[in-house]
Amino acid sequence: MLEADASQTPPASITVRPQREDDAAAIAVIRNAPRSRWGTLATPYESADRWRKLHSAIATAGRTELVACAGGAVIGMAGLFRQPLARRTHVGGVGISIHDDWHGKGIGTVLFATLTDLADHWLGLRRLELSVYIDNPAAIALYKKFGFEIEATEIADAFRDGAFATSYVMGRLRGDLPVDKSPYPASSRRISKTPFALRAAEPSDVEEITEIMQQKLVRHGTLRPPFTTPEENMMLAAPTDSNAKALVAVAEGRVIGIAHLHPGKNRRAHVGEIALLAVHDAWQGIGAGRALLAALLDIADNWLNLTRLQLGVLADNAAAIRIYEQAGFVTEGIKRADVFRAGAFADTRLMARRLSR
Repeated sequence: MLEADASQTPPASITVRPQREDDAAAIAVIRNAPRSRWGTLATPYESADRWRKLHSAIATAGRTELVACAGGAVIGMAGLFRQPLARRTHVGGVGISIHDDWHGKGIGTVLFATLTDLADHWLGLRRLELSVYIDNPAAIALYKKFGFEIEATEIADAFRDGAFATSYVMGRLRGDLPVDKSPYPASSRRISKTPFALRAAEPSDVEEITEIMQQKLVRHGTLRPPFTTPEENMMLAAPTDSNAKALVAVAEGRVIGIAHLHPGKNRRAHVGEIALLAVHDAWQGIGAGRALLAALLDIADNWLNLTRLQLGVLADNAAAIRIYEQAGFVTEGIKRADVFRAGAFADTRLMARRLSR
């Protein structure tokens, strides 16, 4: 979530440099300011120590954190977050926060110009993306100035000042990106309804989960690259987030499907992300995918009190989209050139299911 504003010509004295550990106190002031907090996902009373620890983590996370300074004082911050997934390394997320006293003075323009130059001319990123509240017209105007377009509207995306706030997903593409139109591999759908059961995923399932992720149909419809190892897939069998739920479908003594639900945190604690739903190519058609999805919905609705579930699905995956629509998910927008597949780029459809409590 971003916070910025449309800007005038910035003062010539503004400089931009990398963020340092000793900037933590100044950053905490920015994050705790009312206007800055209103436009971001910050929570009240964030400490300087939190930002010192975050700075240490950023150094090894493929992220670039900058600050804008005037007269030696930190007055704004910006970040460029390169996507770690192999098939989304062309994508970067951006974020900005500006000191309440410096809104409308061109700081957002300076920071965004720096970020886009870094992305375009040094990192070779082809897609930049961000999220912004729909009632922040000044920030939206700034992003449009730099070529961002509204791609999706995420209803009740965050909790803010006692109510739910809706966000735009905005994206900026660079260059002529070829569109992947390759067909989905044929599936060997089963006619007989082989019995199966659901249970929690276990670390010992990793070999069979790895086999699922290597399937041609699964790979074409997800973000998994070819030739992944059990070590790489251990996070699917045993997520590092202790709040995540990982389920598997088991038939004839083997794991034939897997699904993940990741609950949000802090001001997005009402949100759950369905991060994975995959069934082995040879076990398509027995209802395992629908059963896994139904189990995740039951956990979200009846045990975790989540009121918004969201997911991304490749825009040409008609079979998966049909299952999600039948479960109550609606399309909120399309992220362009979101995934690299078969030597070109594919769009992602953003979908969500909302409950009123």
